Amino acid sequence: MKEGGGAVRGDFTVRGSLYLTGLALLAGLSYSLLRWVESSLREPVSVESQEPVLVIQRFRAVRMTVAGLPEYVLEAPLLKQLPGQLGTQVEQPQMDWYQPDGRTREWRLRSEQGWIAPNQEQVRLEGEVVMIRTAESGQPPVTLTTRDVLVRPDSRYAETAAPARAVTPGGELRAVGVRAYLDQERLELLSEVRGVYESPKP
Repeated sequence: MKEGGGAVRGDFTVRGSLYLTGLALLAGLSYSLLRWVESSLREPVSVESQEPVLVIQRFRAVRMTVAGLPEYVLEAPLLKQLPGQLGTQVEQPQMDWYQPDGRTREWRLRSEQGWIAPNQEQVRLEGEVVMIRTAESGQPPVTLTTRDVLVRPDSRYAETAAPARAVTPGGELRAVGVRAYLDQERLELLSEVRGVYESPKP
């Protein structure tokens, strides 16, 4: 009976030792995991670089007609593209539109900032925008000042929902919202149109 009792006590001791060893191992792993989590929280999170992936100084792009003549020219002192950004940003962009002869400039558009779509189907002129119909176009000159103009080069079309001011030799017009059909030499003032007409001097 004593040997049987001793065998029971021995078996209990082995199981107890394994149980305590398992607890110690689990405690060690828990402590290591806690330290790793704490150190991870203290480490600064890396931020993806916002350095431009593309930079072009004195950028110039020319759109040609089927006859091989300039249709419009887009220029900017600086063009850049940021990581993950669709399209490209341009600083102080300027667009010159030409008549079919490729020499006579009809319109000049310029702004503080700009954005060019990846497919070049849209150009956003951002900030203050000045649109000038030149005297050499054969039409009365117009200077239109507004903000945030969307240009669709393929359609020779531009629009804005912002207030605008158009100055002509005969007076001044103000409106909210403008549509410009550059190929038709036509400006459509959308709402709140007011004008001042100056009589010709004798």
